[in-house]
Amino acid sequence: MRRIAFLNGRFLKWEDALIHAEDRANNFGDGIYEVVVAYHGKPFYAKEHIDRLFYSASQIELHIPYSPDEIMDIIDRAIREANAEDENSMIYFQISRGFAPRDHAFPENAEPTFYLTVKPFSPMPMEERRRGVKTVTYPDIRWARCDIKSLNLLPNVMAREYARRRGALESLFVKDGVKITEASSSNFFAFVDGKLWTHPLSNEILAGITRSIVLKLAEKLGIEVVERPILLSMLEDIEEAFITSTTKEIIPVSQIDDMKIPVGERTLSLIEEYQRLKEAP
Repeated sequence: MRRIAFLNGRFLKWEDALIHAEDRANNFGDGIYEVVVAYHGKPFYAKEHIDRLFYSASQIELHIPYSPDEIMDIIDRAIREANAEDENSMIYFQISRGFAPRDHAFPENAEPTFYLTVKPFSPMPMEERRRGVKTVTYPDIRWARCDIKSLNLLPNVMAREYARRRGALESLFVKDGVKITEASSSNFFAFVDGKLWTHPLSNEILAGITRSIVLKLAEKLGIEVVERPILLSMLEDIEEAFITSTTKEIIPVSQIDDMKIPVGERTLSLIEEYQRLKEAP
């Protein structure tokens, strides 16, 4: 696989894809992004990611210069340009409001900047996945529109670094000292009293694509789902837990702070169903 990029209508070598120093992505984080994984050259749930991109754009009044079908075509061609038709790859794309002299107000004549890259992707090995991962709790200091997949990720970066320094994969955001919303770069699920709990969709969490897939797989397996906040007071009642994202897929949580959690059969059954979905023609 070779590293390539797409920038404002042109395919380029990855190292030649340069964005203007005064692009609003640099000055203000004024933009949105998505990540799609392709398994053996086949984009996985790309339509849902593109739909979410357009939702995010609508929420910040950002014009996207391509239609959903055109973005799908760009993704497909990018995979070919990267010689990744038979490999697993990660496609990252973002759109900003473009470059203009620095001013907080929207520029009148700036053209949006659309940037896409392709790079190799390796899912977590199943043996490692089955062991589960450590997580830590961290205050949810993010802004009030977490449903927008914004470039403004500094609180997430701080939370992820907090986790890394404590030997954990993820931080679980705790809102107002009361409830877990999601993790720094993933959604959070827990089995409590035999039911699968996860925070309901709202402005407090991102509507994860893998989250939505898990809800459908749970229904298929006859698992009852409760879309309600998981309270800190419920931690001792958690029977199993896991995190989900496009690149993490489904990863069991074996520890929250100092509390150990078993990697259970219900979580593993969801992982197995997810693997089957990935491998479907």
